[in-house]
Amino acid sequence: MEEKKIGFRLSKVNWILALIVIGISALIFLRRDGINGFSLGYLFGSIVTSAIIPLFFAFIVWLIKGKKPYAGTYTFNIVLVLMCFGMIKELGAISKEKTDSVDSITKSVSEYKDKINNEEDGIDAYQEHISNVDDGISKMIKNSTGNEQEVYKNLQKFTSINSSIMINWQKSVDSVAQERILDYSLLNNQQEFEYQIGVLKYYKTQSESYKNHFTNRKSILADLNKNIPKGNLTLKGVMTGINKKDSIQKPIFEPFINSHIDYSNDLLEIVEFLQDNQGKWEYKNDELTFSTVEIEEKYSTLINKIAEDENRINELTDKLIEVM
Repeated sequence: MEEKKIGFRLSKVNWILALIVIGISALIFLRRDGINGFSLGYLFGSIVTSAIIPLFFAFIVWLIKGKKPYAGTYTFNIVLVLMCFGMIKELGAISKEKTDSVDSITKSVSEYKDKINNEEDGIDAYQEHISNVDDGISKMIKNSTGNEQEVYKNLQKFTSINSSIMINWQKSVDSVAQERILDYSLLNNQQEFEYQIGVLKYYKTQSESYKNHFTNRKSILADLNKNIPKGNLTLKGVMTGINKKDSIQKPIFEPFINSHIDYSNDLLEIVEFLQDNQGKWEYKNDELTFSTVEIEEKYSTLINKIAEDENRINELTDKLIEVM
């Protein structure tokens, strides 16, 4: 007896299994990305595209098997299940790579702290660290989609802004640390005074810029992500992380950067004091002498303030490194 042949169609089991897979996928994706026009459109497009594959194989097998009942439906279920296993494996691989990226960034922070504690070159150490951070975020971007990906892209922009501010400030600190600054043997002409005052003013400006950036960094990051739905879990995680860091770092950073600003002002004051009193002081045989007791006492007051600034900066630097 010839087996009955019917037209190609999906069975109830096919539809139930497909709806289960779609439901799980939607739950994972929308929970991560939030419910919005973009995520719904992306999810719908992915579902339609993915559904074509099991449908295609089911139809081909149905034709090859001579349009026998269930030939296509069995194939549809098998291909769908295999795709699910593939999706789970891919999600696992992506999750592992994201975890590895976070671990590499954490390791980079630790290595950066060690280099600063060992008094290695600050700019080189920071540039190496920020390069590692950028690589880690780039991998996160590669392994994400939709608004989650946009959050990581915005985080990368934010770290780039941080890097620019930090490097400019560190360069200004290094320029003040050079032996030329407050070298009394060189402060014997107007050009040298102008050079040292210029270096110190740049240091002050960069310290104030760094302070302003740190104070506003949460709002800067929030503004970069203003088009991301507030319910996005990745955004929530990023903002929670920066809020936590800010609560730990701010009580130390504020007095730290204020000490640098005070230091720049006090250094400027002493160089301008020496400039205003040219001819009333002399540096000879590694000794600084003044023409009057009043000028000498004023100089001693200023130099003591600078020493206090340096001690406070050193103390707060150690504390800030601990909470990086």
